[in-house]
Amino acid sequence: MFSIWKKKFKNENGETVEKYFACPKTLRTVETEELSERISGACSLTQGDVLGCLKALSIEIKLSLLEGSNVKLDGIGTFGIGVTSEGVDDPKKINPKKVKATKVTYIADKKLTREIKEMKFTAEPKVPKGIVVK
Repeated sequence: MFSIWKKKFKNENGETVEKYFACPKTLRTVETEELSERISGACSLTQGDVLGCLKALSIEIKLSLLEGSNVKLDGIGTFGIGVTSEGVDDPKKINPKKVKATKVTYIADKKLTREIKEMKFTAEPKVPKGIVVK
């Protein structure tokens, strides 16, 4: 599902314009507990085994990223660390103290990206008058 957002910005002439854009509507978030239950239903492992595995995976991804490795999960994608520094004129002026990690990066698996591009969307249903939504 998607909803519509209005955004104001300045165009190339410096004029403020309003445009409308589609944005994804997240229905819910699947947490680790529910994910383990769903996986255990699709294989011979117990929910506890799957939950332990998912928690171990989370720890191992974190440790791998902290040691400077990328982590590739087949069918999902590759996780890494994004870094930045101040711009300098001489590369010799960049030292470890000036480099900072900024975010966890993610590059989706190519097959997953293709499947997502084939998704079909529906508009978020309009809320009936008189109903308050947060």
